[in-house]
Amino acid sequence: MPQAISYVRFSSLRQSKGTSVERQEQMIGQWLSHHPDYDLSALQFKDLGKSGYKGEHVKGGGFGKLLLAIEAGAIKPEDVVLVEAIDRTGRLDAVDMLGILHPILSAGVSIVTLDDGQTYNRESLNGAGLFILSAKIQSAHQYSAALSRRIKASYESRRKAAKEKGITPERYTPVWLTSKGELIEPVAEQVRVAFDLYISGVGTSAIAKRLRESGVSELAKVAGASVRRWINNRAAIGEWDGVEVYPPVVSLSTFQKAQLHKEKVKTVPVKKTAKHFLVGLMKCGVCGKNYIVQHRKGKTSSVRCRLNQMAGDCTNTAQLPLPIIQALMAYCADDWKHKAVASLNTGVNEAEIASLRVEVEQATTKIKGLTDSVMALGALPELVAAMKENNQAREKAIASIAILERTVIGGEYWAATTDVWKLEQEDPQRLSSLLEQVGFSITINPDKTLAIANGPAVWKYKGKDRSSNRFVLDNGHKLFMIARYDYCDTGIVRNDEFEEFENDLANGCRPEDEE
Repeated sequence: MPQAISYVRFSSLRQSKGTSVERQEQMIGQWLSHHPDYDLSALQFKDLGKSGYKGEHVKGGGFGKLLLAIEAGAIKPEDVVLVEAIDRTGRLDAVDMLGILHPILSAGVSIVTLDDGQTYNRESLNGAGLFILSAKIQSAHQYSAALSRRIKASYESRRKAAKEKGITPERYTPVWLTSKGELIEPVAEQVRVAFDLYISGVGTSAIAKRLRESGVSELAKVAGASVRRWINNRAAIGEWDGVEVYPPVVSLSTFQKAQLHKEKVKTVPVKKTAKHFLVGLMKCGVCGKNYIVQHRKGKTSSVRCRLNQMAGDCTNTAQLPLPIIQALMAYCADDWKHKAVASLNTGVNEAEIASLRVEVEQATTKIKGLTDSVMALGALPELVAAMKENNQAREKAIASIAILERTVIGGEYWAATTDVWKLEQEDPQRLSSLLEQVGFSITINPDKTLAIANGPAVWKYKGKDRSSNRFVLDNGHKLFMIARYDYCDTGIVRNDEFEEFENDLANGCRPEDEE
């Protein structure tokens, strides 16, 4: 029995919120109910949000895959391709459209347009069908060409009004703006949080989860992909097509730091942001993967290599009590925490960038005036020299802006102390991501030695002291007696929760390994 292959396309992502797909699929269902001699093929092709006028659906799109299926013989002669209308197959000019339809028709496959019930195949095109098809192709292309011209004219008109008169353009706006370009403050506040978390190294999926849990209704279904679009959207700093027309939701410094972070991580494999503070900071000395935290009812929580625990693919079996790692963090990581939080206080020189942008605008205006003069008076030497001079000044200012936007000014190290304490209390996940970004890590080796931030392994876990029921950590000069305190959810403890002794004063210590 011949097969009916469905093809559905719409060009604008806004149509995804409407009934375009449902309408096209309903029409396909109705056709099948009136043609029981056809079975619906398992091959179904869609191009959602791809332009038929630009040919996006052919190059790497669903329609291109349909053509490949015909070439491979998966779609056979006497099968039919069902489309709502011929313009769903594309809105290219007549020559290009006939070119992309030719492989379908020459293979003996028919195209059925459901809006008018027309069937296009070899037989019909030998008659009046060719003229009907050509007319519809030409009409579709002319409509799209006219629409494109109107859109470009409207775009240019809105851009000119925004630039010269400060009129906010009517357009599709991001989630933190109303259709009139006004800030929706509860949403804007969460978008600022999203930028701050992203700069800190928190993953976009973890950020989206926080936003969904914020209670802001507009963000109830936000996903990681949405956060990534916000990071790239210059409307966040109030710009549309290079013109400042909206109230900014974040500062230029914040936006640029987000761009720098995006550049830094784009070649790094995507990682999941861990819930526990320490996961991501503890590394296996053999495989380099994360150490994870394990909880056992009635026993002290411990850490072990994730790869060894899950699949046995790593030979590092060293398993240490969690308080050992927490105490080591408290003793060794304060400087790293200050360095991490100080990185948040970096920024770009916004005042100088704004000044250079004014220079660019002034030079552009002068060049336009000189161009008009050349058109009216001819290429007089003094006009050409002035144009060259202003063009060089503009290019120099543009280059300086590019450098400044990628150059951050360092924050003050010790001024970050209060921020460290605040993050420890309120957002340890973010502090953990910041520590990762500045290179902090604790490497755990099979012999239970530990290295801080890839330094020499001078720490060694000695086991448990039976007399005091405390864990023992040795750095070659001192023994650290660490209490078996209850599990701390954030993984952060202060350094007053363990005691240290000179080695020669710890004669009563009788450590033994605890398994």
